[in-house]
Amino acid sequence: MIKRIFFCLLLATLCLAQTTDKPDFTGRWRMQKDKSDFAGFKTPDVITRTVDQHGAIMNVHTVQTTGQKTSIADISYAIDGSVAQNVVNGRDAESRTFWDGSVLVIKTAMKTAKGDPELIEDRWTLSDDRNTLTIASHIETDKGGANLTMVCAREEK
Repeated sequence: MIKRIFFCLLLATLCLAQTTDKPDFTGRWRMQKDKSDFAGFKTPDVITRTVDQHGAIMNVHTVQTTGQKTSIADISYAIDGSVAQNVVNGRDAESRTFWDGSVLVIKTAMKTAKGDPELIEDRWTLSDDRNTLTIASHIETDKGGANLTMVCAREEK
C-alpha cells in the first residue's frame, strides 16, 4: 500500500513538473528596438503584442508601426501541436505550434506576396523573471533565409 501511494505521489510530481516548465506568455509586450535584430529588413518603430494564452489556445494581437503605416494582426495558435489556420497580411497561413522543452515553437507555412512558398519558424522564450520575451525567427523562401530576433519587455497594466 505504501509503495502504491509513493508511486502515485511520484507520478503526480512528475506530471506537475512537466506542466510547470511550459511558460505562460500572457501579457502585453513592447519591442525593445535597441535589443532586436531584423537582419537587414526595415526595423519597425513600434511593435506591441498582447498575448492571451489559455488552455490549448494562444491568441496574439499585434500592432506594428513603421513610419506612417500602422498594421494590426490577430492570430490564434493551437499550442497543443494541432494545426491552426490564420490570415496574415491578407494571405492564408497554416501554423503548427509545439513545445521544445520550455520553448514554444511555431512553424508557419504561407505564400509570399508574389505567391512563392514561405516557411517561418518562431521560437518563443521567456526570461526567468518573466519580464522579457524573446522571439527568434527563421524565415525561408526560394530566395534564401534570414534570422531575426525580437526582444520584448513586459508592460505593466
